[in-house]
Amino acid sequence: MWRIALAAPFSIAAATSAAQTALPVEAPADPPAESSAEDKPTEGVLPAPVAEMIRAAEPGQLDTIAALARRTQPQAMAEIDALVSEIRAVQEAEKQRRRILATQGFTNGWEGEAALGATFTTGNTDQQGASGKIDLVKQGLTWRHRLFAEADFQESDGERTRERYGASYQADHRFSPRFYTFGFVGWENDRFAGFSRRFTESAGFGWIAAERPRLRLALEGGPALRQTRFVFDELEPDADRSRNELSVRGKTNLRWTIVGDLIFTEDAGFIVGSGNDTLFANSALTTKLVGSLSTRLSFDVKHETDPPDDRVKTDTVTRASLVYKF
Repeated sequence: MWRIALAAPFSIAAATSAAQTALPVEAPADPPAESSAEDKPTEGVLPAPVAEMIRAAEPGQLDTIAALARRTQPQAMAEIDALVSEIRAVQEAEKQRRRILATQGFTNGWEGEAALGATFTTGNTDQQGASGKIDLVKQGLTWRHRLFAEADFQESDGERTRERYGASYQADHRFSPRFYTFGFVGWENDRFAGFSRRFTESAGFGWIAAERPRLRLALEGGPALRQTRFVFDELEPDADRSRNELSVRGKTNLRWTIVGDLIFTEDAGFIVGSGNDTLFANSALTTKLVGSLSTRLSFDVKHETDPPDDRVKTDTVTRASLVYKF
């Protein structure tokens, strides 16, 4: 009996240990894996690549690409719809603009600017000068027309020291995104440069080297004809006052928005022929004052390689002008 009593505690302990060994022990469940913020798009935000894909869609493919974006990005359904509506509004405005350009007459759709500058000096030298320019542009679907006119004169102590007038017309026909053909007709009168009139006719090809919202650069060139009527001293009544030349004309046109409303422009070129050659450049800085009114500081240089006797080859003019855009 006493043996049973002594063995009982050990039997109970062994049974308890065996029961604990037989029962399965559940391991603590691992916490569910959470998706990283980079893998899961933020609720209501359209990923930038998807937005760019929608913006780059052709008009006939917009509905298909938008439907695909809605299936893959359901969290941004409202944003996709707003983006599609914005794109359709821009496309409709472009269609309307093209319809207007296709039907408007030659006298409609012109815009441009008028510039006026003046100088007054008193004291040891009384000097007065004035200059004016009108630059008009009409942009069509494939045609671009430009009319330009200028006048510049100056008097010093009552004697005229500068008097120049000019006008030109150019038509450009754009037959591809980067290339165009042009026709140009120009007239000049500058007695202080030695001629009473000079006509220039030119045609050729142009290349748009850069065309961005803040920068535009175009280069053009082609053959040209020039007819010049010279001004000679009355002591040379029998001198040949006319000259006709076959030349080559080249020109660059640059417009660069430096910052804000500060714009740099430059028209530079050459006319090279068998007789007199002409090099010219007009550089200007323009900044907006208020509304349609701007101020401009410009520098003009013109060089004639073979002017009449006692005429200087290079003429420069620096101007400060007020510009009105319309």
